[in-house]
Amino acid sequence: MMKLEKSTLICAPFFGVFMAVMSVGIWQMIAAAQHPDGLAFPSTWADFRAGRMTGGLEKQLDQKLPIRSTLIAAANSTRYLLTGGAGDQVRVGKNDFLFLTDELKYEPDGEANLSARAQLLGAAARALKNQQVQLVVALVPDKARVYAQFLKNGHYPSYNESRYSSAIAALNQQEVVAVDLFEPLAQAAQHHDVYYLTDTHWNQTGARIAAERIARQVKALALGLKATGFKTEPSGLESERAGDLIHLMGLDDMPNRLRPKPDRETPLTTSQAEADTAADLFGDATVAVTLTGTSYSMRGNFHGFLQQALMTKVLNTAKDGGGLLDATTAYLNNDAFKQNKPKLIVWEIPERFLYDKLDKEPTWLDSVGLLH
Repeated sequence: MMKLEKSTLICAPFFGVFMAVMSVGIWQMIAAAQHPDGLAFPSTWADFRAGRMTGGLEKQLDQKLPIRSTLIAAANSTRYLLTGGAGDQVRVGKNDFLFLTDELKYEPDGEANLSARAQLLGAAARALKNQQVQLVVALVPDKARVYAQFLKNGHYPSYNESRYSSAIAALNQQEVVAVDLFEPLAQAAQHHDVYYLTDTHWNQTGARIAAERIARQVKALALGLKATGFKTEPSGLESERAGDLIHLMGLDDMPNRLRPKPDRETPLTTSQAEADTAADLFGDATVAVTLTGTSYSMRGNFHGFLQQALMTKVLNTAKDGGGLLDATTAYLNNDAFKQNKPKLIVWEIPERFLYDKLDKEPTWLDSVGLLH
């Protein structure tokens, strides 16, 4: 009997799935053709690989079809296994790495947007300084920048090559204290994973390295933060962690053999040392440091590592999916800030956010009361 290749054994069943999905697609196209508002399906292999085929299916399949979500997930899995495609939002790299497409895009007005945002952050830093609040910006480098060698073509886009260093320079020019996180993360990445393979964000190792670099720069500012002991310990068993990029590929519910292999991680918890906890019951329990920003501040135990590295309590006001301004806007407009101002605000910002199209920036300072 002829010996079959492993890839053939894995992929052969998916030709059946692919044909089933195509059959449903044909049925839907016939139905759509009978209505003037019907959607036309892409017909090329390139469309299928890029996700336009399954995107069409998702729009066309009736919401009440019992196997609708299964068919869509099966089509996404088939595309990934047969072509290495991942849809419009994700790029499949080497060595099991997945990357967010947004990190690789070109923003034609990027430099102008950076200049506007650097000026905004400079104005915010000065206004906060007048209220005895120090602002520190922690600039998070793209995962694709740190692991450029694992992109399919092996290099980071040349049009974004200077983006990170330009951002640091622009912030420094506005006299904003900006922490360069690329250098320590890139150095550590030569020996350890510092970002999740299947997620946009840094992992626990990367989060700890970032926190320690931020703390080193903050301590040089001599803000007189109250020293408190913290410890970080495992809080559960190692388990699978399917990242946000698997979700964006539409493969949440597929078994591991039919999608990129999830990361594995042991959960960690950072807690205050018992002696310092008892002291807070009778002393000043004011939180002098606030962390604001994006989902990076909510991944990899970054908040816990930052408390441990700074040796002080940190209030975490970061938000998932809030863009550059949402979390900080909510915090500065909250009584937690107005009635009890911290000594330090650490604002975590992904590099690409400084280059994206402007949104609420022109009126932001006034909206949070920093112009008064």
